[in-house]
Amino acid sequence: MHLKKVISAAALLGVPVVNTFIGGDKRLNLDDNWARAQIIFPEILAYAREKGVTLAFENCPMLFSDNEWPGGHNIAYSPYIWRKIFEEWGDVRMNFDPSHLVLQMIDQGRFIREFGSKFAHVHAKDLRIDRDGLYERGIFSLGMGWQVPKLCGFGDVDWPDFFENLKKVGYDGPVIIEHEDRDFENSDENIMRGFCIARDILSPLIKMGGIQED
Repeated sequence: MHLKKVISAAALLGVPVVNTFIGGDKRLNLDDNWARAQIIFPEILAYAREKGVTLAFENCPMLFSDNEWPGGHNIAYSPYIWRKIFEEWGDVRMNFDPSHLVLQMIDQGRFIREFGSKFAHVHAKDLRIDRDGLYERGIFSLGMGWQVPKLCGFGDVDWPDFFENLKKVGYDGPVIIEHEDRDFENSDENIMRGFCIARDILSPLIKMGGIQED
């Protein structure tokens, strides 16, 4: 399996955490996908333990377009499944991105307080709900046409609450800016400008929270 190769490479390089996805088959419902994951992943997790590597799954539903891998679906997106993941595979961790909670209308502070002790890696990415797009397409379109990835501070994530709750749960790992804002693309200069803007918005909050800034 490709993931085993990545785990082997991480072990050779002394990289302690590998971020990945559980994935899912969009033809199956959530519970059937979870049953399938319970068959697929124990061998992979045992291999990671053997190599001294921790797997961290991202809380992203992988619903941004009609052709997203894996088939526009990843089951590790909601508290319902995350509780099962940690109960079944206690030594795995989460690669947390707050923007994916905005789309799902999941309470950010509550989510961090419940699962923050399991965070191994954190993304700093924002998301704005386009209210006109939501009006046109409705929630059953699953975000198509109305979720807009943005730089930190340009969307609907509550960043002071984000860092306050990370501090409460004792998270002191990296916070990595994930740049997917199309208003700051098209040139290296514009991309760098976007990173600098996000850095400047987050830096005061990171310093107050005593969290690593990468």
